[in-house]
Amino acid sequence: MASRIAAEASAYLRQHADQPVDWWPYGSAAFASARERDVPVFLSIGYAACHWCHVMAGESFADASTAAYLNEHFVAIKVDREERPDVDNTYMAATQTLTGAGGWPMSVFAFPDGRAFHAGTYFPPVPRSGTPSFMQVLAAVREAWEIRRPELEVQADTLAAHLGSVADGQRAMLSAVLAAPGGSEPRHEALDAALDKLLEIEDPTGGFSPAPKFPPNPALDFLLQFAAGPSPRAPEALSLAGRTLEKMALGALHDLPGGGFSRYCVDGQWRVPHFEKMLYDNAQLLGLYSRFAALTPDPGQRELATRAATGIVTWLCRDMVLPGGAFASSLDADVIEADGSHAEGSCYLFSDEQLAELVPKQWAVLAPLLDGRTLESEIPDQDTAHTLAFAVLPVPSQWLAWDAAVPALLAARSARPQPSRDEKVVAAWNGLAIQGLALAAVLLGDAAALDLAQAAAARLWEGHWDASRSGAPLLRVSYPGSAASGVPGLLEDYAAVALGFQALAVASGEERWQKRAALLLDAALELFILDGLPVESASGDAMLLAARSGRSSIEALDDALPSAVALLCSALLDRAGTLAAAGTGGEDPHGSVERGRVSALLGFVPRLAGRVPHAMGASLAVLARLGAGTGTELVLTGGTTEQRAGARALGMLAGVAQPVGAQQRPAAPDGGLAAYVCRGGVCLAPVSGLAALRGVLLPYLPGA
Repeated sequence: MASRIAAEASAYLRQHADQPVDWWPYGSAAFASARERDVPVFLSIGYAACHWCHVMAGESFADASTAAYLNEHFVAIKVDREERPDVDNTYMAATQTLTGAGGWPMSVFAFPDGRAFHAGTYFPPVPRSGTPSFMQVLAAVREAWEIRRPELEVQADTLAAHLGSVADGQRAMLSAVLAAPGGSEPRHEALDAALDKLLEIEDPTGGFSPAPKFPPNPALDFLLQFAAGPSPRAPEALSLAGRTLEKMALGALHDLPGGGFSRYCVDGQWRVPHFEKMLYDNAQLLGLYSRFAALTPDPGQRELATRAATGIVTWLCRDMVLPGGAFASSLDADVIEADGSHAEGSCYLFSDEQLAELVPKQWAVLAPLLDGRTLESEIPDQDTAHTLAFAVLPVPSQWLAWDAAVPALLAARSARPQPSRDEKVVAAWNGLAIQGLALAAVLLGDAAALDLAQAAAARLWEGHWDASRSGAPLLRVSYPGSAASGVPGLLEDYAAVALGFQALAVASGEERWQKRAALLLDAALELFILDGLPVESASGDAMLLAARSGRSSIEALDDALPSAVALLCSALLDRAGTLAAAGTGGEDPHGSVERGRVSALLGFVPRLAGRVPHAMGASLAVLARLGAGTGTELVLTGGTTEQRAGARALGMLAGVAQPVGAQQRPAAPDGGLAAYVCRGGVCLAPVSGLAALRGVLLPYLPGA
C-alpha cells in the first residue's frame, strides 16, 4: 500500500509513513473520504519529539491486525500539532472536555464534518490499569457508529455547542474594558494581586505547581518585568523569580554539560526530565536567564544564570541551527539504540563509576556537588546510570572543576546514539528565539548570539514572508532545502516574529527590522482582528468551525507559549513607543491608537490577576509595561559605543521601547550620551550617566 504521507514534509508524519495504517494528512480530502465511505474519522495528533507518540506507534500503529481494522472501519488522519496548532487546540479542548485530561498522542474520533464525539490520549495494546486497549476502543466506537449513531450525533452536537460557548466566553472575556489611561490604580492593584498569588502558590522546589514540573516561562516573564517597574515590591518579585530560575538551572531539566533545557520534569525536584528539547522553551528561557543575570545583585545567581543563557546559545549553534540560519523545532526525547529499540534520554545518563573514570582529576571535587536521579526518581547506586544535576550553587573551585570535566562528558555523549532532530522551521518559535538571542546579545555582550539572531531573521524574512500572497503573507512552517509550506501563519506567528524583529532592531541598530516588524503587525491587524477582537487563525477551516458550532477561537491564557493575545499586545506596545519617541507617529504621534488596542485587549487581566496569574503571565508582563496607560520609551543620542550599549541594556531590562535610527533630540554639550526617558510623547530632562539612567528606569532595584 502506497503511503499518502510518505512525501509529506513533516518529520512526524514521515515517522509513520512505513506503517500499515492507511494514514491521510489533515485536510478536506480525508474528511470527504470518510463521508463517502460513511465511516468515522480517527485523528491521531502528536509531534516528532513525543515519547509516548513513539510508544503507541510501535505498539498499535505498526501492528498489522490493528492497522487492518483501523483501515476497514475508519479514515485515519495523522496531524503534526506543531504544523497545525489550530487543529490541535480545537481537538485538545474536546479531549479535555470529554476526559478531564489531555496530552499526546491525542486520539480523537469525529464525524466526517469535523465534530468530535469520543477522544482520549495514549491507549495501550492491552487493557492496563483501568485503561482499555486501543483495539477495544476501536471496536466500541465502530459498534456505536453502526448501532447507536443518533446518540453519537447528540453527543457531537452537545460537545460542539460547549466548545462554541467556550469560544464565546473567550471573546466575552476579551471584551472587558481596562481602566482608561490615567486611571492606573486598578492596574497597580492587579499587579500586586498577581504577585501575592504567585507568592502564595510558590512550590518550595521552585515553580508554581507540583510534579510534573514545567518551566513557568510566562509567569517568570511577568515577575522580571514587575521587578523592573516602579513598585517598591520590585525586589520581592525579583527574588521570587530567582528562586525558580535557580532551581531549574541547577536541576537536570538543564542539560548542564551540553546547554539547553528539556521540556519538563516528571518528578517534583527537577531531577528527572522528559528529555525532549523544544525550541520554544529554550527561546523563552534564553531571554529570562539573560534578563535575570543582568538584574540580580547576587553573584552566585548571576554566574549560574549567565551560564544557563550562554549554554542555550551554544546548544542552538551546535545542535539546532539549519542551513540558511533558521532553527529546528526540537530534539527527540528518545534515542534509537543499535538494536532498533527506543530508550528515553539514554545519551544523557552517567553512572558514578563512569564519571569517576571519565574525569578522575575532577571527581573528588564534583562528587559532593552532583545530585542526579535514575529515570525512576531513585537515588542511584554507584553503577546505575542517572541524570546530572547540582545539589547547590557551585563555588568557584567547583565551577573550575566542572569546566575542566565538560569536554570529556560531551565526548563520551557524542559517541552514543543521538536523538533525532525535527528540522521543521516554525515561524513563531524562531521569532521568540530571535528575541531571546537579541536580549543575550545586548545584556550579556554575546556577539555569537547577535550573529545567530540576524541569520535566523534573514531566513524567516526571505523564506516565510511574501507580501503579494493575499490572505497569508507569512507562512508558518518551512523545511531545509524547500520553500515554506502552504500552512498559513497564525496570529502567534505574526506577533512572535514581530517581537523578534523589534528586539533585533535594538540589538543591531538596524532600522529595517523595526520596519519589517511594522509590516507584520499591519498584516496581523488586518487578518486576525474581527469586530475588534482577535482570532487564532484566518483560514476559516470548515472542520474546525463545525467542531465549535461555527465559532472562531482565540485563547487569551498562556500555555507552553505566551498567548497570542499577549504577544500581539507586547509588539503593539513596542511599536507605539517607537513611533512616539521617534516623533514619526503621523496622525497618531503618541501611539495612542496602538495603546488603545492594547488596553482593550487586556481588559480581562485585572479581574483574573489575583486568581490565575500563572496562566496569564505574558499578559501581566505587558500590563506592567503599560503602566499608567502611557508606556515608556527611551531615546538615545550621542555617547560612546560602550555607553550606548549600556543604555540599550538598561532599556531592554526595563521593557521600554527604543526607536532605532537618527534622532532629532540633542546630544550632551560635549557630544556625550544623552538618554531621554519619555512617557506619552513627553520626555524628561536627559540624563548622561548610566547610573543615573538606571535610577530612572529601575528605581527600586540595586545595581547588579
